[in-house]
Amino acid sequence: MYCICCKEDTVLPYDIKYPDSGISNDNDAKLTEVDLLWEKTPSFSINNAMVDNGIIQIIDAGYGSTHDGDKLIIAICDDCIKENLENSNLLYYGNGEDDIEKSKKLYNRKKNLDILIKKENPIE
Repeated sequence: MYCICCKEDTVLPYDIKYPDSGISNDNDAKLTEVDLLWEKTPSFSINNAMVDNGIIQIIDAGYGSTHDGDKLIIAICDDCIKENLENSNLLYYGNGEDDIEKSKKLYNRKKNLDILIKKENPIE
């Protein structure tokens, strides 16, 4: 699947990258990438699939968005995750208190710098 940041087709369900390890349907046929992305059974969706080189998740658009109620499949590659965590465009939510606190500090720093820049250069 294409990374939402770098637009490269590098994030793949593990079963596509390594087909001999893959899941299959009732007819014992290997599922394609498209099949895996939209597969919805009681025991499997792309949300709980192994992914190579990044994250693929189904996200729910909340109320207030022009897409509220929609469900979207997005992917982000490992390189873009690393870069976007460092510049606080992507924030930690789990994985330990130290990572969360670091993410909060980076985010607050960026927000405060943006506010200062906007005050110094107001749009006319």
